[in-house]
Amino acid sequence: MLTTLSRQIIALLLVAAFLPACTSHPTIREYNTDTSGHVAVKNVSEDVYWKERVNERIAAEIAHEKPEAGYDTWQNYWRWWYSVLRRKKKPAFKSQEFKTSEDMVNYIKEQRRAKGLPTYEDAARDQRSEVKAPESEVETTTH
Repeated sequence: MLTTLSRQIIALLLVAAFLPACTSHPTIREYNTDTSGHVAVKNVSEDVYWKERVNERIAAEIAHEKPEAGYDTWQNYWRWWYSVLRRKKKPAFKSQEFKTSEDMVNYIKEQRRAKGLPTYEDAARDQRSEVKAPESEVETTTH
């Protein structure tokens, strides 16, 4: 049976062994399998992982796949994602690249523009500024 001192030493060694992993920037381990069945493993930062997910969704839209999360159009999907990101001022993870959530939205828009896709949000703002409401909307009827 282990003595109290032995247990304390084991606990201290375990903490010392795992402590360096806690001080570095978080990474995500990705496993990808190619068509031949070979598995590739790579470690990526949270920023890189998030940007890869943005690029995957843009590629899916270009390939005319349906948007995920049950959205009927890509326009609705992107507007929803923008709104989710903007719920908090800072990113949901400790980003080295994105200081604010608006930086993340701007990254998505830049990637979409680079592929010749609309941002959806900017177009809506442009349309609102071009369409002027009539001075008065009084309906007249004759009896």
